[in-house]
Amino acid sequence: MAGYVMGNDAREHRRLSLQASILNPLSDQLLRRAGVSAGLRVLDIGCGVGELSMVAAGLVGPSGRVTGIDIDEGALALAAARAREQGLNHIDFVHGDIGAFRTDATYDAVIGRHILIHTPHPRGVIGIVHSLLHSGGVAVFQEFDFSVVHHAFPEAPLHERMFEIFRAFFAKAVHGNIGTRLFHLLTDAGFPSPQCRVEYPMDGGIDSPFYEWVAESFRSILPRAAALGLVRSDEVAGIDSLAARLKEEAIGQRGCIPGPAMVGCFARKR
Repeated sequence: MAGYVMGNDAREHRRLSLQASILNPLSDQLLRRAGVSAGLRVLDIGCGVGELSMVAAGLVGPSGRVTGIDIDEGALALAAARAREQGLNHIDFVHGDIGAFRTDATYDAVIGRHILIHTPHPRGVIGIVHSLLHSGGVAVFQEFDFSVVHHAFPEAPLHERMFEIFRAFFAKAVHGNIGTRLFHLLTDAGFPSPQCRVEYPMDGGIDSPFYEWVAESFRSILPRAAALGLVRSDEVAGIDSLAARLKEEAIGQRGCIPGPAMVGCFARKR
């Protein structure tokens, strides 16, 4: 699998937790629609700091089991510590690459959030997921799609510029339209009748976490985006004030910031 393009340092781990505080309600609803419930055995691929694993653990309860797998040992250590703090003893975390993951176990559900966007061969990963599910088991994916554009209102030039860079970066570096591709990828792997929904949060106001989320996401891609020639020198120099400027722009015109489009999709193995 390709390297995670957002980095794997402590700042990125914190960004993932911030992002999760915004997206977890949407993920919780998706897992519930997919039938993740008490007593199920769940595998979370590319689990990172364990946010989605913990959402799933809350749904399966102590009679179920959640296993998270990721290549980032630092993220896994943080995930395990946070799970212990929350008394979630029915989660375990495994260091490894899903592409090389081997087990005799089968699962009731295999889930992943923002993992296929970073893999060179998403279809291959979904094929592995199919093999890990027992008959009737469900695959659940939630992926950004930067080919979908929702502009802010009133017009917000700085916000628009950030998302212009995100769209260009993810189109070049990974799979910027992976969300829209989910239906095709799942059916091609043998899953019948995937159910997909596009959704994303919108927020504004003085206490919104969106400004920091956008700024820290930009910071995470900045070195590679700069290497690709996608950012100006003043945008590199202004990174430390970006969150404050995004906040000023939105509050100054009582505007609302749309997050990136995200496709949630699930399908059951025959």
